[in-house]
Amino acid sequence: MEVSKLKRARREEKRRNAALSVSARKRIAAVCGVVIGIAFVLFTVDLIRAKQKELPPLFCVPVIKYENGSEDYYGLFYKVWKDYDPFDRETEYYVGFWFIPKNFSI
Repeated sequence: MEVSKLKRARREEKRRNAALSVSARKRIAAVCGVVIGIAFVLFTVDLIRAKQKELPPLFCVPVIKYENGSEDYYGLFYKVWKDYDPFDRETEYYVGFWFIPKNFSI
């Protein structure tokens, strides 16, 4: 009687600790790939708009607005800084990732 309980307990523990099936891994990898692909496309569009055309980003949300007219935009895994200089009346855009400080740009 004790042996069968022990075997049942071991079987149950193996089932609980089993790794994900191959099809579940493929689904997770596909979803992650799609999210990363979409993030890359959004980042590329906003990078081209900010760096080459000096326009505000399309796929970012303005989060912080400063008194001098500068703004911080946050997108999917990246951010865009609009740096406005009121004396020279110039606007520059910087693009980077969330964890990169403002004084470092791509």
